[in-house]
Amino acid sequence: MGSIRIPSPRGAFRVWQRNATIFRKYWKSAMFPNFFEPLLYLAAMGLGLGAFIQQGGINGQTYVQYIAPGLLASNAMFAASFESTFNTFVKLRIDRIYDAITTTPVNPEDVVAGEYLWAGTRAALYGTGFLAMLTVLGFAFTPENPLISSWWALLIPPMLLVIGVMFSVMGTLFTSLIKRIDLYAYYFTLVVTPLFLFSGIFFPVEEFPAPVPQIAWFTPLYHAVNACRGLANGPDLAVAGDVLWILVFTGALSLVPVQIMRRRLVS
Repeated sequence: MGSIRIPSPRGAFRVWQRNATIFRKYWKSAMFPNFFEPLLYLAAMGLGLGAFIQQGGINGQTYVQYIAPGLLASNAMFAASFESTFNTFVKLRIDRIYDAITTTPVNPEDVVAGEYLWAGTRAALYGTGFLAMLTVLGFAFTPENPLISSWWALLIPPMLLVIGVMFSVMGTLFTSLIKRIDLYAYYFTLVVTPLFLFSGIFFPVEEFPAPVPQIAWFTPLYHAVNACRGLANGPDLAVAGDVLWILVFTGALSLVPVQIMRRRLVS
């Protein structure tokens, strides 16, 4: 098996820097769908479905107030998931970009760590734009019930970075195990979509009978939603527990794709 190799910060930064340099050329077209998709969910679910839910219907909040922070977390999940699946697969299998990178002093561990960081950065960029929109819309149309009501929300962008890294680790793990790009249909259908629907974005999963709440607690997006919702409304000690869960889960899983990808890149 050999010893576990730890990525170097310098090498990981070089991979991140390469991605950022290329991203500057197409950032407008790349950000457009990721920025407006959660707005469509906010309009359809928050304003549409929310019209059928009484004022203060969920935990003392309007429905649109309830789902808005959860959509921030899901936006980070989708951004990091697409980056660490399809984009990573193309660079690994089709364009063979990683083969070229590893001929430099940057090693395979640095490549994977740099991609983690880059996916988290994209998630934070998209989410911060959406957060700004939520803040403006909330104060413009419902100043008595703003969508973002706490100064703790200033911590949401770095939280989105962490959430993005977490889902990048998951996506990279799946990418490291597959040989065909069409297999991503299983990942998004059986992992990403259920997380999106049953992690507390649109309704409290705690209201479901056992074992649904218990299962939800062990899923990553559930804690990401709780963290964003807590920061948007003013956190309590439960948010610290959610952040700790995310950090432990990400740290425990992060080295697995690093080692698998290393074997694929050096074979």
